[in-house]
Amino acid sequence: MTALILQATPFLGMIVPKMRAFLLQFLHALDAFAEFKVANAVPELELRRAEREINRYHRLMHASTPRVIGRKPVVRSPRRTKLSMPMR
Repeated sequence: MTALILQATPFLGMIVPKMRAFLLQFLHALDAFAEFKVANAVPELELRRAEREINRYHRLMHASTPRVIGRKPVVRSPRRTKLSMPMR
């Protein structure tokens, strides 16, 4: 039994570096795949739209005069109050 182990030792010495190289190659491929998936998680058009909106709100927050945040100001009718709404 000991002789078999001693004979297999050089063989294992050749296989282990190849296994390590394969494992490293596999991990690099897995990392590249995950990086691609994360980088393309949100479409570029939505990212640009969100960035424009964030910049717009940032400008509105730091403006010297207060402005309406919405695109059009909401005008409510004076007739519509909570009391005139139907109760459920």
